[in-house]
Amino acid sequence: MSSKLGVQNIAHTNGTNAMTIASDGSVHVKDHVLDIYQHTSSTQTAGNATANYQSTGLFLTLTPKSSASKFLVTFHGAVHNNTANGFVVANIVVNPTSSTDINTVMTGGTLITDQTYGMAHINIVSSVYVSQLSASILHSPNTTSPVTYNVVYKRATRGVTYWAIDSGFTTLTAMEIGG
Repeated sequence: MSSKLGVQNIAHTNGTNAMTIASDGSVHVKDHVLDIYQHTSSTQTAGNATANYQSTGLFLTLTPKSSASKFLVTFHGAVHNNTANGFVVANIVVNPTSSTDINTVMTGGTLITDQTYGMAHINIVSSVYVSQLSASILHSPNTTSPVTYNVVYKRATRGVTYWAIDSGFTTLTAMEIGG
């Protein structure tokens, strides 16, 4: 003899839902990692000699499991500017209207931060200097529609800026946290 127990919610003793089981069988646990996504690349960009953000080619398009979900979004990449005292600036744009293809000038969408030096930056003190840039942020898209995260880069002062210099390994990772 077999038995089945069917539930849609498991409640905490304080009355709030601690766990929800969706119609597709997936389990949503508040404040726990629901899924992990990653895009990697080692393709060097052609170089950006402007103050306009360009796509690194690293992007993820995700559909949140709940409008209360949050994403811990992290990027990492090797960067270079060919001029001493040239800044490399990196950021994430959410839902760009431009292509996410590598070297495409970013248009539309919303930058995660509108700070002058983005989410991460470095001043290259020598034209032979290569550095690593990393940043992370907990983002709340407040939707169940698809969300695109695109890592973008630019120079801030002078020189030509490169992402994934010397074909360095770069990553964009997003962890969905149940809300």
